[in-house]
Amino acid sequence: MKKNTLYWICQVGGWLLFVLLEFIGYGNLYGYNGLLVLNVAINFMAGVLLTHYYRVFIIKMKWINKSMPQLIPRAILGVSIISALLTFLNIYLDRLTVPLLQQFPVDWVLVFNYLFNWSKYILLWALVYHLFQYWERSLEAEKERYQLQAVLRENQYQNLKTQLNPHFLFNSLNSIRTLVDINPNQSKEAINRLSSLLRSSLQMSKQKTVSLKQEIDTVNDYLAIEKIRFDERLKVEISIPEAALQVQLPPMMLQTLVENAVKHGISKSMKGGEIKISAILTKFHLHIEIVNSGRFEPKETEIGLGLENTRERLAILYDDKAAFSVENFNDTEVITKLDIPL
Repeated sequence: MKKNTLYWICQVGGWLLFVLLEFIGYGNLYGYNGLLVLNVAINFMAGVLLTHYYRVFIIKMKWINKSMPQLIPRAILGVSIISALLTFLNIYLDRLTVPLLQQFPVDWVLVFNYLFNWSKYILLWALVYHLFQYWERSLEAEKERYQLQAVLRENQYQNLKTQLNPHFLFNSLNSIRTLVDINPNQSKEAINRLSSLLRSSLQMSKQKTVSLKQEIDTVNDYLAIEKIRFDERLKVEISIPEAALQVQLPPMMLQTLVENAVKHGISKSMKGGEIKISAILTKFHLHIEIVNSGRFEPKETEIGLGLENTRERLAILYDDKAAFSVENFNDTEVITKLDIPL
C-alpha cells in the first residue's frame, strides 16, 4: 500500500471515529436531531482539513527532518493554533446546533475547557503522526545503513580477493624459476599449469563462491606445479566425498591454505612431506581438513597475514557461522580445519 493512501485511510478513518463518538455523546445528552448531524459534519471537515494542512506545512518547512528537541516546540505551536481554531469554531457551532448550550455564558472558563479538550485530541493526532514519521525515518536510515554496509563489505571482499592472486602468482613463478636451468621441459609443463591456474583464477575472481570441485581442480593444478619442484619429496592424498563436491565456498580459499601448507611446512624440510586433504559433509556444514608435515609458527608474518585474510573473507560472507583454525596436530604435523555453513 502506498504511503499517501495509508495516510488518507488513517486520516479519514480516525476523524470519522472521533466525530461518531462525539455524535453519540452529544446525542445522549441533548437529543438527536439534524442540527447535531450538521455539527458533526462540520467538525469532521474542519478536523480533516486543519490537520491535513498542518501536515502539508510541516513537510514544506521540513520539520519532519528535524531532531526531537527542535521538533517538539514547533509541534506544540502547531497543536495550539489548530486547537484554538477548533475551540472558537465549536463555541459558536455548539450554540447554534445545540440550543440548550446557549444558557452557559462564554467566559474564560468555558474557553479554557474547550481549548483543553481540543488540545488533547489534536496532540494525540500530532503524536501519532510524528511518531510514525520518526519510526519511518528510522527504518529508512537503518535500511541505508545496511545498504552502505553491504557495499563496504563487498568492496572489502573484492580487495581481499585481489590480495590473493599476486601472492599466488609470485610463489608459483618462484617455483618455476628454479626449474628453468635444471629441467626446461618440466618448466614448460609448469608454465602450462600456471596458465591454466591463472585462467581459473580470473574466472573465479568474478564470483563470490565456487564449488568445492572447482577448488579441488585449482588445488590439483597448483600441487602439480609444486610436485615438479619437490619431485618425490611431496606426497599428496585427497579424499573428498562425491556429495560434497557441489558445496559452495569462497574462491581460491582452499588453494591458499594448501599453498600455505607447502610454503611453511613442506618446503622447510629437506625430506619434504605429505599433504592430506579430506572433507566431511554434515547436515549443517562442510568440514574440510588439511593435514601437512611441518610445524605451525603463528608468529611468522606471512602466515599471520594469510590466515587473517582467510578469517576476514569468511566473516564477510558468513558472519560467525563459519569456523577456521590452524594448530599443531602432533610433533610433526599441522592441521587446518575449515567449516563452511550449508
